[in-house]
Amino acid sequence: MNILFREQNYAIQEKIQKNTHIENFTVVDSNFNEIQFKDIKGKKVILTVPSVDTKVCSLELGKFIHLLQDYDVTLVSISMDLPFALDRWCQNNSQQIIATSDFRYHDFKNMSGLFMKEIGLFVRSVMIVNDQNKVEYIEIVENTHTEPNYDSVLEQLKRK
Repeated sequence: MNILFREQNYAIQEKIQKNTHIENFTVVDSNFNEIQFKDIKGKKVILTVPSVDTKVCSLELGKFIHLLQDYDVTLVSISMDLPFALDRWCQNNSQQIIATSDFRYHDFKNMSGLFMKEIGLFVRSVMIVNDQNKVEYIEIVENTHTEPNYDSVLEQLKRK
């Protein structure tokens, strides 16, 4: 499926949809440690963001940390940021998120299709992935300058 981002005129090749099984991929954390997706157990909320250094991304990550604190989920962010930026963001904001980067291996970029190749960044998206690594919910925000629908994510988490 091609999705055209209206304001930016960037197209993506979305490969992840509801009911897609997410295969293992490797990303790195803020200390350059490799993280295997298969090793993150339980239900996960995965956020792809263009960059933690932008106002909207930082706001989104902070809101999700706050909104999800009473849910039994692991919050994971994926960007193309260097680990130094991830570390700085976590030190200044919160350690209650697994902040990761796909800059080294591009595993998630290649597997997901949620990447704007024209600018080298991920689109803004939210996924709820169950303990079997199957996508239960996905929202791809068409305008990366806007936040996702938090209420929709919370409604989906309350259903399961």
